[in-house]
Amino acid sequence: MDIAVLTYKGLPQLFPLDAPIVPALQALGVQARAVIWDDPSVDWSRVDAAVVRNVWDSHLRRDEFLAWADRVGSVTRLFNPPDVLRWNTHKGYLKQMEAQGLPLTPTVWVAPGGTLDVEQVARERGWSAVVLKPAVAAGGLKVFIFREGTLRDASAKVAELAKEGDVMVQPYLASFETEGERSYIFFNGVFSHAVRRPPTLESAPRGFAQPHAFTPDDPAERRVAEAVLEASGGARLLYARVDVATDNAGRTRLQEVEVTEPCLFLTLDAAAPERLARALLARL
Repeated sequence: MDIAVLTYKGLPQLFPLDAPIVPALQALGVQARAVIWDDPSVDWSRVDAAVVRNVWDSHLRRDEFLAWADRVGSVTRLFNPPDVLRWNTHKGYLKQMEAQGLPLTPTVWVAPGGTLDVEQVARERGWSAVVLKPAVAAGGLKVFIFREGTLRDASAKVAELAKEGDVMVQPYLASFETEGERSYIFFNGVFSHAVRRPPTLESAPRGFAQPHAFTPDDPAERRVAEAVLEASGGARLLYARVDVATDNAGRTRLQEVEVTEPCLFLTLDAAAPERLARALLARL
């Protein structure tokens, strides 16, 4: 069996936190190797399965990436599947989550080419600071924080971002600075491990510098993560990362569902690489 673990040219041997999946598969007697997703020399029909991992330029080339996923998914097993990748690579899926009653961070959506008086919105909603982000983005790229006193400048930035696509405007959650985000990681719909992460943006104050594993002790938050997973496809997904944070009123809020190319922090739980490897083999 030959399994391609997909990355991009900037990380030809995978990101260190995700790389353990290759030796974990090899330890189970499977041939596994890191493969650059857009390498034109690869014959995907000769690969038994391809697992999307560190394809961290896909948001910059979304149309090309999705066309590639459709082609590869037609000749081999691609995880997660092409339709999941299409759904997840535009954050408009969060509207669906909210419509199903899941607790999304309040969001104002600005359509391509649109404008927004951010200062007025913030005043009406009681937001002292806002976050702007494109609906197609990853890794904090083109994500901006505007605090009290600079909100007028945020409107110009929204108009600039909207020239390229949909834009999200949200309140800045002060808990990022102390609690960070919590990531609940699932394999084949089963909880694997949880990680607490500092803010993505280096400009944001940080209560801690590096991601670290933690044992979830809030049953209500765990239920939110599980409900989000189920709404996203549940056991159909080989891997999923549900990111939550605490809002300014102390409530757990969904930030994102990562089922395309999230870091899974495999090095932060000694058993996680084998769990993921066995989850993959169970599908093959």
